[in-house]
Amino acid sequence: MTTLIRRDHPPVPQPAAQPITSGWLARRFGGLPRSFWVLFAGVGFMRIGFVVIPFRAFYLAHERHLSSTAAALVMTAFGIGWAVSQPIGGVLADRLGRRTVIIASAVVSAGAALAYGAAHTFGTLAVTAVLVGLSFDLYRPAVQALMTDSVRGSDQSRALALLYLVMNVGRGVACLLGGLLADHAFWSLFLLNAVINLGFAATVWRAFPSGPSTAQAQRQPGRLRAMADRRLIAFTVITGLFYLVHMQSVVTLPLVINQAGASPLAFGAILALDPLAVALVQLLLQHWITRTSALLVCAFGVAITGVGLAITGMGHSVLWFAATTPIWVGGEVLFLTVAPGVVAGLAPAHARGSYFGSWGSTQGSAAVVAPLVASALIAVGGTSLLWIAGAVVGLVTGLACLVLRTWLSRPPPDVSAPTATSGH
Repeated sequence: MTTLIRRDHPPVPQPAAQPITSGWLARRFGGLPRSFWVLFAGVGFMRIGFVVIPFRAFYLAHERHLSSTAAALVMTAFGIGWAVSQPIGGVLADRLGRRTVIIASAVVSAGAALAYGAAHTFGTLAVTAVLVGLSFDLYRPAVQALMTDSVRGSDQSRALALLYLVMNVGRGVACLLGGLLADHAFWSLFLLNAVINLGFAATVWRAFPSGPSTAQAQRQPGRLRAMADRRLIAFTVITGLFYLVHMQSVVTLPLVINQAGASPLAFGAILALDPLAVALVQLLLQHWITRTSALLVCAFGVAITGVGLAITGMGHSVLWFAATTPIWVGGEVLFLTVAPGVVAGLAPAHARGSYFGSWGSTQGSAAVVAPLVASALIAVGGTSLLWIAGAVVGLVTGLACLVLRTWLSRPPPDVSAPTATSGH
């Protein structure tokens, strides 16, 4: 497998960890420092506050009685905030410090969610949706950078894969809990979100000491470097296409499930299959995934996601949705388990927040574009055209992963040579 970690920057001091012994549990969880596990547990707890996010489309249609067009516009407003949140969070993480950004993001997210839950008119829903989108994932580049800072280079991909695992376990609990709460009172979702976010902020404040960020110490323009890295740009485009397809699972699929007559509880149970299947598949396949070329895994992942969502979306019953969801979830697992490790390998230590933030903007950007693409395709050829297009995009993007893998496997040019010679 191609090694992507750059060595042209001073290494970040990392805590010593116990050597990994043999065994199933040790290979997946062993050898990581205490600081990693504190952050791991905190993120898992905080992700239970995710209850608001997967229910936002259902909430707008079922509780606020918005039309499909109005709901799509509010979802787009959320996506606009989400699109800029991670680049902003990444830059701030490098400049102000990981800890500061994580705490601020959690506090602001708590207030924004409460305001969104209290909104009733289209205008106030749209404005508060932007605030929710801007704040709820602002912490992620800082968490990814802090986690990468906290472990040895050889453990970074495994640590980020475990972060993805615990986020999905928390999201699975959130989906089930959200379905139960939404069946009684939607406002309780927003209250729970606020309480959990404030609890996460307090945990980080107590567990991690304040201090200058890596970028503050080195004074290097991490954001500019990230924007100029063609390798990162290429992988960011690939990830954007993956999310454009995958986002239909939270943009169009909920509407299809609602039209099939599913209750909020049934919808929450279907949603919970996604993160629970993620946890199961990742635990079973992690050893194989971490020993296979990351971009090859990404290629399989995005292709399976596109085809799997097409199979699920063309169904007409709750049973069909539940039975076929694990197909595209398997593709999601493959892609998102290894993708953060690709970014970590590309990023210099002082710019990790900016690299993760630039790359992470794809999810929010897809949240803006996906509803618009869905509306256009559905207007032309119905949902069948949308699902077929998603399958095609998934397959083509998988080929792009293989092309990028070939590009990254080539040795870099010798820039120290006094003259350049033409190739063969």
